[in-house]
Formats: sequence, structure tokens, C-alpha cells
Amino acid sequence: MLSQRSTPVKMSQEAANKLPRWSLLSLLVIFAATGFWSTGIWTMRDASSFGTALSMLTGGPVLWFLPSVSDTPMTSAGPMTGWLSSLLISLFGTSGSGFGFLSDIAATRLAACLWFGITTAALWYGTWHLARRPEAQPIAFAFGGEASPRDYGRVVADSAVLFFVATFGIVTRQHEALPDTALLAMGAINFYGLTLALRRPLRGCFIAGLASGAAVVSSTLFAGVWLLAISLLAFSLIRAYQDTRIRRAAYTVLGAAAGFLPWPVLAFTASPDGAPAWFALWFAEQNSHFGLAGADTYFWFARNAVWYLCPVWPFVLWALYSWRRQLRRTHLLLPLVLCAAGIPAVVFSSFQASDTVFLTFLPLLSVLAAFGLVTVRRSHENVLDWFSLMTFSLGTLAAWAYWFAWLTSFAPKMAESVQMLAPGSSPVFDSGFVLAVLTTAMWFGFVGWRLTHRPVVIWRGPWLSAAGMTAVAAAVIGLFHTGIDINRSYVPVIESVSGTLVKAGFSETDCAAGEGFTPGLQALFQYYGGIRVLRNAAPGSCRFTITRGRSGRFAPEALAKPASRPHTDETFIVTLNR
Repeated sequence: MLSQRSTPVKMSQEAANKLPRWSLLSLLVIFAATGFWSTGIWTMRDASSFGTALSMLTGGPVLWFLPSVSDTPMTSAGPMTGWLSSLLISLFGTSGSGFGFLSDIAATRLAACLWFGITTAALWYGTWHLARRPEAQPIAFAFGGEASPRDYGRVVADSAVLFFVATFGIVTRQHEALPDTALLAMGAINFYGLTLALRRPLRGCFIAGLASGAAVVSSTLFAGVWLLAISLLAFSLIRAYQDTRIRRAAYTVLGAAAGFLPWPVLAFTASPDGAPAWFALWFAEQNSHFGLAGADTYFWFARNAVWYLCPVWPFVLWALYSWRRQLRRTHLLLPLVLCAAGIPAVVFSSFQASDTVFLTFLPLLSVLAAFGLVTVRRSHENVLDWFSLMTFSLGTLAAWAYWFAWLTSFAPKMAESVQMLAPGSSPVFDSGFVLAVLTTAMWFGFVGWRLTHRPVVIWRGPWLSAAGMTAVAAAVIGLFHTGIDINRSYVPVIESVSGTLVKAGFSETDCAAGEGFTPGLQALFQYYGGIRVLRNAAPGSCRFTITRGRSGRFAPEALAKPASRPHTDETFIVTLNR
């Protein structure tokens, strides 16, 4: 007898042909490695994480458990991101005692690559577990030839990872070793644990709980509570978990405790005097995270959701439509429940930046998009292909056009726009240029292949999207990283301030009181200028004050003209305390 499944998927074995492992891994490596060409610190969130890692490396073992930058306790997130970055700096960075063949900043980029690898691996295996389930399989053909469960599961998992890489929103964070990046990895591990619990209940539940507890150590208390809550909610709502639900919940809570408790235990052991005050500050800040998000979060998402979730969101909507009669089946219900449970987390996540709120949804939406992709009608299969070819080809060509104008001034307005953003900059022919050339050549090789062939493999659309996103990111960073450094870097400002301080008699034992400083700026002034800036300096303890403001006016008491970055109203004024 024929076994007809009630499923909208009709996939032949030819359409499920394997995507070569080397090509998928090469794409992921290239995408992750583009961050190595961002040789400077471009954002304050990156500066804070970098400063935390350096302070752990140079400040003694206590700072590994009670992190701080200069005199500022870093209580906004747990220390796990700093642990990994500090370990890699010590092994491969110039400030460490290991091999020392990378700059300290490049070593933290390596940490970002590891977080990215953890995220994609957990996403792949979690999706693979769902796609291998019997109710997810394609319809059996009358004379055979349908995709085998193994090949079908692999192509769905590949598509989910490729959708994740191709999403515009992931580029904004994935190349920085941040608590947000670590949280993304913990969310993916939590998802993997929940899918593994369908086959191996206790092991999967423990892993899901472990990720929840580790989310507190790597990100925030709110994030850990959220992941634990959605895990327990999934056990109560999904029928596949109905057996031994109490044991599942117990193992999940046990895993959460195992992921979180070692940190405070070691912290109180290492510093029994300092830990109570530090954790009091940490708990107060974490408690403030439980509040309603501002209206600007939703306005931001309403304005930017189309591009931020592109090209995932159309396939998510199609998945909900095409699987509408099977939405109660586990392979769809699990990611749907996790997404739905995340909505209250968005509502009550008052502390997060607008785009961070929605970052952890990307892996789950990529899973739904992959299940939507396999149900797309043959007449519509090419839509993603042509969208990718046009969008990313135009993006790559635009990057090269601006670079050529920057080099030759052949198009004066384009060259002027680059010079306005990065005054005094000029193109350089370095390894970044080689990266841009190679990735562009590979991308247009893929374009030529798609224009001259009519492949039936289902992964071709997500592959072109992910390859195009990688090509654009590599071209922009590879060609313009020196200009971005000039535009975003604080190094010229710090050098100017340092010169003013040295002329006024500043020595290594001195400190400077900082007004308007963030922990990230404290870290940058310490790293690039050797200037110890204190935000909470006692009156009279520092001979100098550095004031960060938004006015370019020359203060009469200033020791020199204000230092500022290109095209910003941010200024730094040095004064002598009397």
C-alpha cells in the first residue's frame, strides 16, 4: 500500500540533492571572517565588551567574576562574553602570553566567529531533528522517487542556516563579540535542546536548561528567565512532550541551575568582600530590565521590519499559509510556540536596543522559512533566486562604483560623499582589497551559473541569498575598512587628548576624571592612550578632567581646542583641576 502523508511538501530526490559540506562551511567561514578586516572599534557596545575582556586579562582573577572597566562595574551583562574574548586575547593577542600573532581586536573578532559557529551549528542540528520527524516528510510518490528522510532533513537544515546568514539583520551584530551575540548562541542552543528532547528527553531538557542558565551569565537575567520560561511553556503545550513532563521540567530547571550557579559561587569564593556589593549593583540593574519597552522600539520595527527580516519574512508567511492545516504538528508548533512566547519578552524588554529585541527571533524565523521554502510551488521557486541576483549584484556593483570614484574622482559627487564621511582617507590595496576581489569574483561566478543553468535543488535560492550577503559584506568591509576606521575610530581624538595631557605634565600615575564618559570610552582611552579615566573620581583625586559634550565651543579654561571626530558634534575638552 502507498503511504500518503497529509503534508503540503512534494519533493523529489533530485530536488533534495546534497549541498556539498565544503561549500556550506566555506561560505560560513568567509562570512564570519569578514569581521577581521574591521581593524578598529566601530561601536560603543563593541568597545565595552573589548574593555571588559582586557580588564579581565590585566586586572587579576577577581575581575573574571566581578568584571569592571576602570572604576565602572560592568553589571549590564554577565561575564561569559568577556571570558571567551579574554582567553583568545591571552592565546593569540599581542597583550597575551601565548602565540601573539593577532592584534587584540582581531582576537576578539575570533571570539565573534566562535559564537557564530555555535549559533549556526545549533540551528542546523535543531532544524535537522524537526525535519526528520515523520509528520514533516514529503508526500510519497506513486512510483517512488520522493526525497529520503535523511536527505530531506539535511536540505531543510541547510536552508535554515542559509536563510539565517542571508538575513539583513544578522549583519549588524554577528561580527562583534557582544553579549547580544552570545545570547543569540544561547537561544540557538536552547532550541537545539528542545528538539533533542523529542528523541532523548532528559539530555535534551538538560541542554535547554543549561542554555537558559548560561544566558544569564552571557547576557542578562531577563534573557535567562525568558529562555527558561519558554522551555517550560513548550513542555506544557506540545503534545510530543506529554510523557514525563514533570521530569522534563525538573531536568530543565536543574540544567538552568548548572548553567548559572557556578558563576556567583566562584565570585563569592574569589572575593567574599567585594562580591556582595557587586552583585547588589548587578541585581538592581537586572531588575530594571523588567519593564515595558518604549514606543520607539515598535516604531523602529514598523519602519525597518521589511528589510531587517528580509528575505525570511515572506517565506515565514508562506509557511503559515501552506502548513495551516498542520500547524499543530510538532515540527511547526515548536518554533511557533517559541516565537509566540517571545512576544511578551519583547513587550517587557525595556533595556534592549530596538534591533536587539528582535535578534533572537531570527533563528526561529529561519526554521519556519525553511519549512515554507519546501512547499513553494515550482512556478514560484525562482522568485528568491532573481531577488538575490538583482539585489546583491547591485549592492556589490555599488560598493565597487563608490570605491572607483574614491580612487579616481571620476564621479566627483560619489567621491565627495566618501570624503565627507572619512576626510583625508584614500583607498589602499591590502588584504581587504584582495578579499573584496575574490568574493566579488565568486559571487558573479554564481550569478553566471544560475543564469546558464536551471537547477532543481531546493537550496539554490537560500544559497544565492547567503552568498550574495557575504559578497556585499566582504566588498564593503574589504574596500572601505580604512575609511570606516577614520569615520568611526576614536584614535585621533584620544591621540589629541593624550598630547594635550602630556604637555600639561600628565604622567602614568595620574588619572583623569571623566564627565559624560561610558565604559566603552574608558576602555578606549586606556587601550589607545594609556589614560586612566575615572567616572566616579573623588573630588581632588585627579589633576585633570576630560569632558565629553556636544558643543564645539572653546571653553576658556580648556588646555587646548576641543577634539572631535569627523561629522559629529561630539567633543572632548581637557581642563586642569585647581
